[in-house]
Amino acid sequence: MKNLESFFVKVDYREFKRRINRCPSADIRRKGYETVISDEEGDILAIVHAAAIDERGRVHPTEYYLRRTDPPGVSPRQVA
Repeated sequence: MKNLESFFVKVDYREFKRRINRCPSADIRRKGYETVISDEEGDILAIVHAAAIDERGRVHPTEYYLRRTDPPGVSPRQVA
């Protein structure tokens, strides 16, 4: 389920890779189970949550998030 008020949107790997490839000079920083990808100005473009197994043995797959292209709460403009 997507939260329309979220600043980041969960996407599949293909969409994630396609968007990140458009920014060849991205800065990649890793901390724990999270990887943050920023552009040249330091704005966060994407976040990757690494796959993990919790204390109950449940598997959590890798999750990919991209920054929304439109601000939260604003619907995209329609072109006539």
